[in-house]
Amino acid sequence: MNEQISRLIEIKRLERKNKTDRKIISVCSGKGGTGKSFLALNFGYKLSRLNKKVLVVDFDFNFSNLHLMINEISENPISNLFLQKSSFDELIFKYTENLHFIFGDSGSSEFPKLNNDLLEYFFIHLDYISNEYDYIILDSSAGADDLVIYQLSRSDINLIVASPEPTAVMDAYVLIKVITENLEQPRNLVVINKADNKEEGEQAFKNLNTAVNHFLKTEIILLGVIDYDRLVYKSIVNQELFTAAYPNSVASLEIEDIVHRFLKIEHVANNNQPYSSNLL
Repeated sequence: MNEQISRLIEIKRLERKNKTDRKIISVCSGKGGTGKSFLALNFGYKLSRLNKKVLVVDFDFNFSNLHLMINEISENPISNLFLQKSSFDELIFKYTENLHFIFGDSGSSEFPKLNNDLLEYFFIHLDYISNEYDYIILDSSAGADDLVIYQLSRSDINLIVASPEPTAVMDAYVLIKVITENLEQPRNLVVINKADNKEEGEQAFKNLNTAVNHFLKTEIILLGVIDYDRLVYKSIVNQELFTAAYPNSVASLEIEDIVHRFLKIEHVANNNQPYSSNLL
């Protein structure tokens, strides 16, 4: 990193004020294969259909797949900012009027070695444009390495995606444990994806919540359950945005319900009322 970038980071750290209306949501998971990117994409799309201005950023920097899921080419990936090949504005791909993306790379040999300063450099640019969006959604890489933890520290809400099998529930617990140990007063929402039915998803959350309450003494909220839907696989193969291609499918309607629940929680939280599972 050159001296100019380092100086900018230091200046902005000193200037940083308390966040106001900015809402950065990190969609994260303890393991791969839970449908994290799928949810980030379709959650953002459904928000945009409710007249919310949304920016979705692929934070799985050099293993990006969001652009593939909507059959777009990543012409200005996030590495171009780090390598000073593109301005931040040039990274933004305008998919619809209300839904924009910043894509990552896929196995680029030029991708720089990441550290917290480079992430902070990116967040500084997010600060500049944050007033243009109602929500900024970060599609995290799986797990909880130091870079993911730094990303979560600069986010307002963690949207944790898990599937019902015990190993995935345990991985979600480990992720929440790392978040709780490293961040102050995290806001953790949970979605159980790929459930055989609502009851299975709710039981998986109950198991997770019992462990979190007992061992971590913190609160998590079930935002919703998404049933396994064969049409999801079909949309990924066809590189279609699922909730746009199949708006009346079971999983699409469940995602729509999850978005409405999320907005209800945010409305109450923004009015300084208690943030709890009773809202659902």
